[in-house]
Amino acid sequence: MLQYHHFVQIDSTNAYLQRQQSECDIRNWVVSADEQTAGKGMGNNGWESEVGKNLTFSLAVGMGFLPAERQFQLSKAVPLGIIEVLDGILPPEKLSIKWPNDIYYDNHKLAGILINSTIKANMMDISIIGIGLNVNQIHFQDWPTRPVSMKMITGKEYDLQLLLEQIAERIIIKVEQLKNDLTSIEHDYLKRLFRYRTWAEYEVKGKTLRLFMTGIDPFGRLMMRDEADTSYCFDIKEIKFLL
Repeated sequence: MLQYHHFVQIDSTNAYLQRQQSECDIRNWVVSADEQTAGKGMGNNGWESEVGKNLTFSLAVGMGFLPAERQFQLSKAVPLGIIEVLDGILPPEKLSIKWPNDIYYDNHKLAGILINSTIKANMMDISIIGIGLNVNQIHFQDWPTRPVSMKMITGKEYDLQLLLEQIAERIIIKVEQLKNDLTSIEHDYLKRLFRYRTWAEYEVKGKTLRLFMTGIDPFGRLMMRDEADTSYCFDIKEIKFLL
């Protein structure tokens, strides 16, 4: 059963769980906050969130059943859990997962995910999943990711606690699915993958390349090919999506 802990203000929900991990069993803890003073995105990028307007939370899950070399499977399961909830609220055809695990609405960033995992021997141990979902905020800075919120899309205000519980519970279901149904996770992830099997422009080492996305390798790297049929494999931060 999930245990919910809420703070008006905290440095970072991920950092809080990391500190608590040495003191107690944090599995199935959900820590949320109205305001994070040191919230981070992928690669230590900042995350803009107006106080009390969005979902900023972290969820700790036990992953001891998954070999460490397959840890990217969690980066597939988590956004699928979020997107399955959002499918019932927003137009599903406009929602996608931008590699590795951001949630996009058209070409605009709706949610970001940051996962910190510990490893024991050759198996995963505890994963702390940090999530920022733009919900009721309507004004953002001019970020390159072109952020959008649920309220900007529908004009409606959303109950943050209800949304938090729906998403956390759905993520747990998707994590459980990793134990016996990796094939479905893989299929569903590729089905929702932004720009999968399409041509688009990307920035690689300062140059703009036109590339075709062919899939994801077992380690979570992005596989591409160019118009000369040369194959590429990119890790995080080695390629930039041009939107």
